[in-house]
Amino acid sequence: MINNYGSWLHSSQLCEVKTMKKKIILITGASSGIGKETALALAKQGHKIIIHGRNPEKTKKVYETIINENGNKDIDMYTADLSLMSEVKKFANKIIEHYDHIDVLVNNAGGQFGGTREVTAEGHEKTLAINTLYPFLLTNLLLPLLMKSKSARIVTVASESYRQGGKPIYDDIELERNYSLFKSYGLSKLYVWWIMRQFATRLKEKGINNVTVNTVEPGSAITSLARVSMKKHPLMLIISILWLPFMRSAKYGAKTSIYMATSENAEGVTGKFYGKCKEKNINKKWLSEEGEQKIWDFCIHACEPYLTRNEILEEVSE
Repeated sequence: MINNYGSWLHSSQLCEVKTMKKKIILITGASSGIGKETALALAKQGHKIIIHGRNPEKTKKVYETIINENGNKDIDMYTADLSLMSEVKKFANKIIEHYDHIDVLVNNAGGQFGGTREVTAEGHEKTLAINTLYPFLLTNLLLPLLMKSKSARIVTVASESYRQGGKPIYDDIELERNYSLFKSYGLSKLYVWWIMRQFATRLKEKGINNVTVNTVEPGSAITSLARVSMKKHPLMLIISILWLPFMRSAKYGAKTSIYMATSENAEGVTGKFYGKCKEKNINKKWLSEEGEQKIWDFCIHACEPYLTRNEILEEVSE
């Protein structure tokens, strides 16, 4: 057994962890912020860590830091721009080629952009692409590897900002007519939460009990998430400055991701939304089976050129 990582959350003991045996853990967006802190902590627990980053230089520095600080040399690194579905596909293919299974997938990468709508080279609104489409596609593509684990976990980082996007606009999901910074970010985080609920439901319905799917929120943490939006949207800069006294460190923000990735207390837990290492009470107004299905179908259509058939998609394909 790996040594326990202990408890982190001040004196409240909310994040006390008794960790699992050594696992293969893939963490996206690990070149800074919460992803970096998640990787550092899980490497310290003794797991094999696969880190992903968009910037090769930053990712290499984190790779070296993890090895130097923890003495755990069982670390691999990959780079890809996950806002592009073609890059997600290539990245997934590399993982499938090099590993016979994965025990934990932490979908941590995300982004927030400016007050003017922007699209990727593939034509998708940028915020939706990185916050919703990539986790949907990567999770689908890596499901076969996860299903080969005796007990696999999918942990996806969302945000309490799901409450700030307003009512979903199903005939304008990519916000061509209704874009705003806050709407795009809030709705993208609502949608990725819904998508993960769908994964959990579909796995259960297929009788696949060795893969759990949960969503977490890090709270107000100081990260590089808003680095683009602060440059392009003056209001975001003002809000960030005013909110700074209430912000926690990225290390604090990573605690729930770490907990859900390796705590024995989370074994078998699926379909939940966690914050501060405990299940959150969600107002039912944010839940919609019809909405989940619409967003799921939208993601399938948007990612169709890059999808492969698997058990979770069979129901849709039939």
